[in-house]
Amino acid sequence: MENGRNINGLRSIRNRILIFSILVTLVPSIGMGWFWYDMTHRATTEKIEQKFVDLAAIVEREISLWLKECRYDLRVFANSFIVLDNLQAYYVDSGKTDPAGEKREDPHLQNIVTYLTLIKGQFPAYRRLVVLDRDGRMLAASDSQDSDRSIVLPDDWQGQVDRSHYVSGEVVFAGDDAIPLLPVGIPLYAPDKSVHLGFLVVEVELGNLQPLLRAAVPLTSGVQGIVALLTMDGRTVQAAASPEGGAGQSITLSQVAKLAETPRRLGRIVNGDQVRLVGLVSRFSELPWQLVIAENADDVFAGLLQARNRIILITVLLTIAIGGTAMIMAGQIIIPLESLTDGVLRVADGDLDVAVPVHRKDELGLVSGMFNEMVGRLKDNQAKLEQLATTDPLTGLANRKQIMADLAFHREYHRRYGTDFSILMMDIDYFKQVNDSYGHLAGDAVLVQLAQIFRDTLRILDCAGRYGGEEFLVILGKTESHQAVQVAERLRLSVAQHVFVHENLSLRATISVGVTGMRAEDGSTDLIDRADKALYEAKTGGRNRVVLG
Repeated sequence: MENGRNINGLRSIRNRILIFSILVTLVPSIGMGWFWYDMTHRATTEKIEQKFVDLAAIVEREISLWLKECRYDLRVFANSFIVLDNLQAYYVDSGKTDPAGEKREDPHLQNIVTYLTLIKGQFPAYRRLVVLDRDGRMLAASDSQDSDRSIVLPDDWQGQVDRSHYVSGEVVFAGDDAIPLLPVGIPLYAPDKSVHLGFLVVEVELGNLQPLLRAAVPLTSGVQGIVALLTMDGRTVQAAASPEGGAGQSITLSQVAKLAETPRRLGRIVNGDQVRLVGLVSRFSELPWQLVIAENADDVFAGLLQARNRIILITVLLTIAIGGTAMIMAGQIIIPLESLTDGVLRVADGDLDVAVPVHRKDELGLVSGMFNEMVGRLKDNQAKLEQLATTDPLTGLANRKQIMADLAFHREYHRRYGTDFSILMMDIDYFKQVNDSYGHLAGDAVLVQLAQIFRDTLRILDCAGRYGGEEFLVILGKTESHQAVQVAERLRLSVAQHVFVHENLSLRATISVGVTGMRAEDGSTDLIDRADKALYEAKTGGRNRVVLG
């Protein structure tokens, strides 16, 4: 009886909801005030975000125009007969197309050095001009305090030339002052365009970008702001802050990374001085740079915060008598219900990483505890089912069903985007003899260790699966046939050199590999048949070999 009274009293969820429903009619101003604040806050946030995005677009456009001017200058310099004629004459005199001998004593190269030094004197923004041979070795450089410092062309220089006829390298920091420099290059060709002579590279001092950033701050009158130009790995190229000064004028690499998680979207961070900032990161399209724009959050939302405080004061004065009670009752009911509802919705969407906090002993506490226990069992069962459905239980590789699904995915990706891929069909040589001689447990150990060799050798975008018995299928994404042969050879050598161990037993094993690449008219069956035929040729040809089909 006592328990019944307790449940029917204030500990009853039904009664709590009833009391809260009565009280909530007395405090509508709280909801209206919060609604107004939320709407105003969103509008202010969207306005600031749009302003930052527009500002980033302006800065990127200005830097793009600045880069075009540099490229125009570079093309003018590169078309000079002094460079082309002397470079051709140097190759003719030296009798080679990739010179690496005595360069500084050659009179033709000295003519180029004189020309480059003259240009450098007329263009102080260019720290150094360098002529490279087509393998990237330095032939001639303008006189400067670091004229012997090497220049490294980017790995994708050929792709950059094909796209824009220019090469842009990574920003380097030269000298004791760590002056940021951007290498910009252009390929040099003979007048008839038949011979690639090398490259003309100019290192542009990026201090000229400071006025572009200065024009962007102060971002808002009376607001502390900062605009920083960074490389993709977080090194500062240039930065400009608003004249108001004060705290919050610097942000760390981790804070930039947090903003970069959602590019061109407004984010909130707290810097090392514990100053709250709002800002965003915008990535450039032409250069591997990112622009960081941030303002002091208190300054940006100062007017909104003042209005919010006034509304709160008025609301408190109007509802002080019952507001406290309503908040307590709402907290006891709404918060647990919201947690439980949120957990149920997440489970319904397939998210099983849910744990509802249990801080009470009433009906909600009981339901929350049982919910957590139920989700835990469901999560364990789902994990087991997923593993059984897609994974070979012995090797841990994809099973046949999964590897065939991966193959179908790669075929569809090839059909849509034309991306090449290849497959390897592998078979362990004389595996039956291993089972007959040493037992099936030893054979299983060979399969498990072979699967580990695959995991250690293949890339993350490759797929390996057990096709059946001692036969394996490997899918090499974005890989042409000749590259796939090289991968297969590496796998074959790794297996041949590996000592397979089972208990006190050590043995050797080899594999035969059939390789084939995707063709436009191929289906999954065609690919596998061709790889099977290549595997058969490898086995009939002596085993422990790779055959391209």
